[in-house]
Amino acid sequence: MAPDDRIRYRWLVGHQLAFVMWRLLRQTLEDARCVPDADMLDRAARLYDIYTLLLLYTGSCSAERYAATVRADMAAWHPALSGEWHRDHIRLPQLVRKVRTGQTTQLSAPLTKAVKLNHAVHMGVAEKLVPDGQSLLQRAGKQAGEDPTDHERDLIDAYFQVRRRPVCWEGFVAQAVRRLARVLCDIAHHGLHDGTSPPHLPPRFRQTGEALSAAGTDRLEELAHFLIRPHSRPILGRTPLGEAMSSTGNGSKTVTITPRIQRYLVAHTTPPTETQQSLIDRTAALGTAAEMRIPHEQATFLTLVARLTEARDILEVGTFTGYSTLALALGTRSGGRVTTCDISREWADVAQRAWEEAGVADRVDLRLGPASDTLRALPNGPSFDLAFIDADKPSYRDYWDELVPRMRPGGLLMADNVLYTGEAADPHATGNAQAIRSFNAHVQADTRVENVMLPIADGLTLARKCEA
Repeated sequence: MAPDDRIRYRWLVGHQLAFVMWRLLRQTLEDARCVPDADMLDRAARLYDIYTLLLLYTGSCSAERYAATVRADMAAWHPALSGEWHRDHIRLPQLVRKVRTGQTTQLSAPLTKAVKLNHAVHMGVAEKLVPDGQSLLQRAGKQAGEDPTDHERDLIDAYFQVRRRPVCWEGFVAQAVRRLARVLCDIAHHGLHDGTSPPHLPPRFRQTGEALSAAGTDRLEELAHFLIRPHSRPILGRTPLGEAMSSTGNGSKTVTITPRIQRYLVAHTTPPTETQQSLIDRTAALGTAAEMRIPHEQATFLTLVARLTEARDILEVGTFTGYSTLALALGTRSGGRVTTCDISREWADVAQRAWEEAGVADRVDLRLGPASDTLRALPNGPSFDLAFIDADKPSYRDYWDELVPRMRPGGLLMADNVLYTGEAADPHATGNAQAIRSFNAHVQADTRVENVMLPIADGLTLARKCEA
């Protein structure tokens, strides 16, 4: 990812996570008003510290690069763009004051300290990025805390790619953890401050700010761990991080894949080749669309599966920039072929360049057009050894029903995103999550296959077609 693209990426994803923190803080502070004990106030303080870390992460670039990228983008989008317009944040200072009212100084000390550090860092980041001291909000003649219009709310939501709507807790957690994982990976590669100097803080905050920065990764991982605990509530608890493994009571074991464990798994997977890394970088430069690329550990798994099954004829539904196609092609037998279907030519040039660089272009047959039409046009008899579905979720079931009859006995079908960031497990799922949930039930009831769902990436189903 180019430096300017990373600046924009940090600004966008960092703010999305900040909005998550505002919701968590609001809920925790409201709970603290009802149960004003030391544990509750400590939870609020820890959440404020994580919000402070996100301020450091989001504003980690230099003033010059900020002015040329993010500030220019925001000014073009709306002349008074400001996170102050978000309603959750407007309530936080009010809630803090109410929580601290009537509490002893000693009991509220951790929260007071965290709030003051947050303010100092916020001002430090603002001074670093905007040396003239005037925000876009002020330039437009507005004041922080003014109620925004509905139109202004819609504008800021569109800029930060968020939507205000009621969602179930599981869906909220899935989105939060997904972004936490991205931030943690980014910090692991480029550091919290991304090679720039941290913001200047008043002397009394410097030591605390440096300690928080040093503990940043652990704090973010802690948040992810607590969010994904079964029956978690929207507040931090005190459960030790060591409880990542739990027993179900019937002799089986489950491991919660925290960001730290995920990095450990990736570190012990065959790394990408030079061509694969180049394709990863070119895909990342596309911005948010890059989410459609499968992660490298999943690509490695696809290559291994293709080799282990000695697949010769492979069918893929959903090409994007060709990373999964490349992985499958690398695993085919001599003379093998990957037929890959996609509806759009938008990213085909990126894909074909990568296939040529890897020396597998002669093994790939790209077919553009609606995948359902492409599949129906294929011979009806069983001819494929391996199939991979990773396209529009509402059509998964249709693709499945077209593919199963075309698989050789013993052939393997794979379907991606079968957990859909965890939302597929929600009985009240809607939209794509509901489509995936319906597809999963369809596969489970299909007597033509034997199947297993694996927690790889966003969930991967493997189904072997039964012998005739």
